[in-house]
Amino acid sequence: MALDPVIGPLSERSLDPTAVRWMKHVPRLPAPLRRVRPAPIWPRSVPFSTPASLRTVPGIWRDRQVEEEAFAARPLHDFMLVHSENLPLALRHSWHFLLPAAPEMAKALARKPRLAGIRGARPACPRSDVSARELTDRIRVQARRLGISAVGFAPYDPKYTFAEYADHHDRGSVIVCAYEQDWQATQTAPSARSERAAFRAYAALTTRSVALAEFVERQGFRAQPHSFTGEAVAIHYGVQAGLGQLGLNGQLLTPAAGSRARLSLITTDAELIHDEPVDYGIHAICDACQACVRRCPVGAIPKARAQHRGVRKIKIKTERCFPVVVSAEGCAVCMKVCPVQRYGLEAVVDHYARTGGEILGKGSEELEGYVWPLDGRRYGPGEKPDAAERRKVLNPPHWRAVDPTRTEPVRRGEATGGDAPPSQAIDSVLL
Repeated sequence: MALDPVIGPLSERSLDPTAVRWMKHVPRLPAPLRRVRPAPIWPRSVPFSTPASLRTVPGIWRDRQVEEEAFAARPLHDFMLVHSENLPLALRHSWHFLLPAAPEMAKALARKPRLAGIRGARPACPRSDVSARELTDRIRVQARRLGISAVGFAPYDPKYTFAEYADHHDRGSVIVCAYEQDWQATQTAPSARSERAAFRAYAALTTRSVALAEFVERQGFRAQPHSFTGEAVAIHYGVQAGLGQLGLNGQLLTPAAGSRARLSLITTDAELIHDEPVDYGIHAICDACQACVRRCPVGAIPKARAQHRGVRKIKIKTERCFPVVVSAEGCAVCMKVCPVQRYGLEAVVDHYARTGGEILGKGSEELEGYVWPLDGRRYGPGEKPDAAERRKVLNPPHWRAVDPTRTEPVRRGEATGGDAPPSQAIDSVLL
């Protein structure tokens, strides 16, 4: 875009929390021009039973002992702190996705410090004298009033909090909020339109999750809405709260919208009734489909699951995925070609049952075709950018090769210009 040479470096410099925080001064477009529809509210339960042929395990395969051993040996770290050398370049490429959502996001983030949160202070309101069940129901009803697509509840698990935030959260319950991203825009991925829809969804969700945290504090409990950039593994909590299952594309697949849902977490000291992992049949659907594996432009998604830190799952090849996300309008091909995302799980399961195991849309232009933004060509089923194009997208200008074996952060401040974790530094851009 024409303003990239000016705004790109400005967004990069704004990673320093002490720098000029300019995005909050961007005015919002008038409502008639925003053309943003509110996200739908999902039903509490799916309208079908998982066929026996699709059942595997509720949630995901996990070995609790190995999980504990992995955490004791090495806690998880913020991804963008581990690979922060490329964060400035990532922001330079994404400012025009962030910009339309920046005013709303900035206002929501500005409300976070007013919550008791990590400061340990008690909320001003006295604690409601209600049961855990009634409080859980109140929060669920309020989430629907606020326009959150779905909400679930899970126990806090320190194994899935990034080490940089280990002392920030109440270790009671986690409220998991999901907000559906615009369907039409997502079908254009990889595109700037699709990425703008993603950031708009994050902004809308952040506004609503902060409001929900304020509601919890009015009940007399501490509540801390997490940064939209992540302080813990949101997908883990989405699975544990029964909102979906992990897809082969490494994303939470929800029954209503597949991976076309943005997640936000709220940690609280409130005693709540926790939901349970559910077997929606998604593991079996993914195994029969594998569209994301076949259609990934750079082969970043392995074909088979393996155990990683006690969880059996696909481990995305970061060294191939990350540069493509940065340079190709956020990519998201793996989201676009997922039938659960496009048609919803009910339609996919119904088609599977009626046809004896066929996946709805598999191999079709409608589902699997996409326009590659870097060459403007449309690639249908069985087609991908050629080897030269793939080499180019894996090595964008000024890119530093990602070491997939690195698990510890690079030196603090090396890329961000400060000591704050990159997630906090990105928040500072908006504040």
